[in-house]
Amino acid sequence: MDAVAGGDFVAPRTGQSAAGRFARLDATLGASGLPQSATGQSALLTGKNAASVMDGHYGPWPGPTLKRLLDEGQLFEWAARRFGRDAVAWGGAYPPGFFDALEHGRLRLNAPAYAARSAGVDLPGQAAYREGKAVAADLDGAWFASKGIEPPGGFVPGPTGAERAGRRLATAMADKGFSFLDVWLTDRVGHRGGLAEARDLVRLLDAFLAGVLGARDSATTVVLTSDHGNLEDAAHRRHTRADVPLAAVGPGARAFDGCRSILDVASAVRAAWGDDP
Repeated sequence: MDAVAGGDFVAPRTGQSAAGRFARLDATLGASGLPQSATGQSALLTGKNAASVMDGHYGPWPGPTLKRLLDEGQLFEWAARRFGRDAVAWGGAYPPGFFDALEHGRLRLNAPAYAARSAGVDLPGQAAYREGKAVAADLDGAWFASKGIEPPGGFVPGPTGAERAGRRLATAMADKGFSFLDVWLTDRVGHRGGLAEARDLVRLLDAFLAGVLGARDSATTVVLTSDHGNLEDAAHRRHTRADVPLAAVGPGARAFDGCRSILDVASAVRAAWGDDP
């Protein structure tokens, strides 16, 4: 991540590096209080101020109002129209029992997963994971391995396994017009408040990103950002009003030059596709 940022990833800077573009984005949406996942994610996907629609920050799951906002137009739908539905992919594999629990109302989808499913994009399960077409939420696949589920080539723990997962995902997504990976564990670990666990996860994420960038097709633009702060402050277990990072690497990176808020991300992604939002 330091290489992407052209220096210290957490330093307060914005601009260009040899790798791409790096910026700090306002995630507050102009609302008081602590940003929440449902409004932040909806804003990232639609470019619309979801906190304004909700009269404040809201989360973690989208309710009827935010679902209506997402149904009006969001990145998965726009990508399906532009590239074809088969060229849009969700990169995270779900574990055994997830889909049954979802269908029986024991689980809810977050805003990105709701948006993907609404656009007809399949949410992959363990079969896709075994085939190397999706990666585990914990990045190296330790949880899946504990259940006897392993990716092609077998399970490798730690940063080495995470880097291999990143390479597998980049290869699997090379022919896609738009692919999305939800790294939700950063939020869960942030809420736990353990500094050691947070550091371990960031090391995995860093290695995973290195794998993605090392194996990506030269025509692919990789974008990294977040819906709110949390993991960066281990002094408490709450979300924060901190700026969130934006990193863009690849031929479409210049489309993100003007981004100052998470509200700017959706239009920048479309501009990178060559659309005029």
